[in-house]
Parts: sequence; structure tokens; C-alpha cells
Amino acid sequence: MLGVKSVNVDRTVLFLQGLQHKDGDFDSVKVAFYVIQSLSHLGSSPTRPANPLVHSFDVILRDLEHPSTYVEIVSEIENLHLAIELIHKLNLPINVEKVTKQVLSLRNSDGSFGIRKHSRIASTYHALKILKILNHDNKILEEMLRWIRCCEVPSGGFVSSPEASTSYLEDTYFGVKALEVLEESLRYPKETVKYIVKFQNPNGGFRRSIFLGISDFESTFHALSCIKTILSFPMRW
Repeated sequence: MLGVKSVNVDRTVLFLQGLQHKDGDFDSVKVAFYVIQSLSHLGSSPTRPANPLVHSFDVILRDLEHPSTYVEIVSEIENLHLAIELIHKLNLPINVEKVTKQVLSLRNSDGSFGIRKHSRIASTYHALKILKILNHDNKILEEMLRWIRCCEVPSGGFVSSPEASTSYLEDTYFGVKALEVLEESLRYPKETVKYIVKFQNPNGGFRRSIFLGISDFESTFHALSCIKTILSFPMRW
């Protein structure tokens, strides 16, 4: 995004390839996703077929039948989304009907997604990505868009749900990226860019909370990705 070439590419490729086990599996779906995506960006690929991902995918689906809410995770269906992205990218088999049914079981009456009727913009974004990959019904996507719009704040950014009064940087990231998937522009692009800038620390990095915190790589990625996406939207400034 910054237009800077990676250094030590060969060493990085070897490091990433070394994260894959001899049987083709990875420590987790998230590790698999970022390894394969990173290798692709660097013009390389894993050294072994990632077929064990199909087994991991089945485990994720089973776990979603009896989901639990954990404070430390942003979304309960993030791993499912990442697994489907990989399976789609690698042309591995997928039971579309089963996956769709499982995702829609997390759908709430207002168009949002989240377990136990707990709506979250992160889960709604991940559900949206899954349904788009599976080419699902546009009517449901329209309902999701209406709910996402309710999370958009006139002073800039997004909240995790319409009832929330405060938010983290990732809430704005999921809101911006959800609108990108739906090919919709922000209502308040200028205000949102100004809001994102408030998360930046003096060292150049970005923190998760607008109030305080250390810079971290994920928040910095979220901020840069949001700004790049917003600037790509057709809009009046």
C-alpha cells in the first residue's frame, strides 16, 4: 500500500514456507490464510498442497453449531471466512448449502450477524464476505447494507453496533471494507479520514483505541487500508 518494495524477500519466503507442516497443514486456519496470502503477494506459494484445510474447515463448521462468545475475539466467524477464502482460492471442494445454512443461522432480524442475537459489525462483515463468495441472495445483502449504514457515524467512522457509543479502529475498518464489498461509498468520507488520523501515534504507527495505546501492526494496517479504500471511492471532498 505504501509503494515500498519488500526487502529480504527470499528469506521471508523461506520463513513463511517453513510454517507449513510436512503433511501440508498449518497451526491454524488464520496462519494458513496469512502464509498463503503473503506468499502470493511475494510471487511464491506453499511447498506442499494445503488439502488438510478441508478437515480444518469441517471442524470449524462443527464448532459453530454450538458457538461461544469470547471477549478476546473480534468475531466468532472470522476463521470460517478465512477458511472459505482459502478453499475458494485453492479450488478445494466446499459444501455450499451446508456453509450457507450455518452462516444464516447467525443472522439476526435486523440484517446483522452475531451469535445469541448479539449484532457486531465484524461478524456482519465476515458473513457478508462469505455470502458474496457463495453468490448468495441479494435481498439479504441489501438488509445487511441497511444495518451497516446504521453503524456509520456522521462525525466519522463506524461503531460496532447502532447501540454502541464508543468504538475501536477495527470497527471502522470492517464498516469501510463492508461498503467496498457492496460497492457502496461512505456517506461521511472526509469525517471518517479525519477520525482515523486521530488513532495515529507520534511514532507513525496507529493504535486500536482513539484515547490511548501503543502502535501495533494490525491497527496500522487497518488505518492504511481504510484510507486507501476511501480514497478509491467516487466522492465529493
